[in-house]
Amino acid sequence: MTTTKDDVKRQFGANAEKYAASKTHALGSDLHIILSYLDPQPHMHVLDVATGAGHTAAMIAPFVAHVTASDLSPEMIEQASKQFAAKGLTNADAVVADVEALDFDDSSFDAVTCRIAPHHFLDINKAIAEIARVLKPGGMFILEDSVSPPSKRLDRYVNSLEKLRDPTHIRAYTKREWRRMLIEAGFRVARCEIYRKTHNIEDWMGNSGCSDELKKAVRAMLVQAPSAAKEHYAIEIADGVPISFTDDKLILKAVKR
Repeated sequence: MTTTKDDVKRQFGANAEKYAASKTHALGSDLHIILSYLDPQPHMHVLDVATGAGHTAAMIAPFVAHVTASDLSPEMIEQASKQFAAKGLTNADAVVADVEALDFDDSSFDAVTCRIAPHHFLDINKAIAEIARVLKPGGMFILEDSVSPPSKRLDRYVNSLEKLRDPTHIRAYTKREWRRMLIEAGFRVARCEIYRKTHNIEDWMGNSGCSDELKKAVRAMLVQAPSAAKEHYAIEIADGVPISFTDDKLILKAVKR
């Protein structure tokens, strides 16, 4: 079945409170890597696209002039707004916006950030083009997202697993694919690294609202994973039950030419 934007809005709207409370999204050294790549300055105006519950935007706000958090899901924007208010952030706002059709003028922002979201974008090239459009020349795009290994077998496995858990998953791209897409959109990739992130499987399934039946299918796919996948993703199994796995995230800084 073809995923639609309404599917994405329903999926994340229904689970917005879970994402707001998720330690995987709220915490992690990857957030600090994003902040170091951004090197925030007091004059900067930053856009955080597909903000989810606003964790990245809330982290950045104290260091810059203003942060705008945008997301396709109104429920996620509500969670982000609550978080900003709870933290007393007066220089952050949250708006409903489609990353493929951002309602901002050309060259509006010094930087755009996006954390663990592009694998849900229906038209990744259109999204990247919009991010480039709203950035000032010389502006930065700081990205973190799930990334597929060069191995085609592992690529197929991890994308199938993600799609099983969450039907709105489109694709975790390879590092090579990201470089090509960004260069074609007018960016220069200035810095990048692979970050390994460990997930508790029950929490990981719970965040996306998996049914009991779907959880069984996901557990089975993890238990029956090829040996190469078990090794690469460090799939931990105890008494026949998958406990955790560790996937790859690409963190990069791209500069608009």
